[in-house]
Amino acid sequence: MKPVEEFPLTRRGQARYTYCKPCHNIRGKPSKERVGGSRTYHLKRRYGITAEVADVMLADQGGLCGLCRMAPAAHVDHDHATGAVRDLLCFNCNGGLGQFRDDPALLRAAARYVEAHRAGQAADGRALGALSRPESPPVGSSQRPPRGSTAGRQTRRTSTDGRRTAAGEADG
Repeated sequence: MKPVEEFPLTRRGQARYTYCKPCHNIRGKPSKERVGGSRTYHLKRRYGITAEVADVMLADQGGLCGLCRMAPAAHVDHDHATGAVRDLLCFNCNGGLGQFRDDPALLRAAARYVEAHRAGQAADGRALGALSRPESPPVGSSQRPPRGSTAGRQTRRTSTDGRRTAAGEADG
């Protein structure tokens, strides 16, 4: 008899599964082999396409996102209303479409918004790049400084420097 701790909790956390993890994996192996692995199962169940179809789509797109054509395409984009697969997208483009609820009018409004602000900045003579990326986060922000920035950090100091300075022993 196995101890109860070897049986994982169910998703709700209120009860335990009837099989321990190793036995569960053994029981599920024939099923996994039958459907061809988790990727194949996921693509077929969620989008109604096979892994071969997804691979052909990826090859047709040159391995790149169907929207930005810059990042690797790793996500299946589909129409939420019809379920039809559209293209393979990168993480950011797929998430962006989702945030705008796949609404073309909202996406056009967002594009107009960004273009209007860029045009306004250019007309004011402000540098576009300088405004979009500050050197350090606003005071009181929990945001981390940009990569490679030393804002908010002191460099080339050791933990003993502060103690040596306090004791009057620091090199000048």
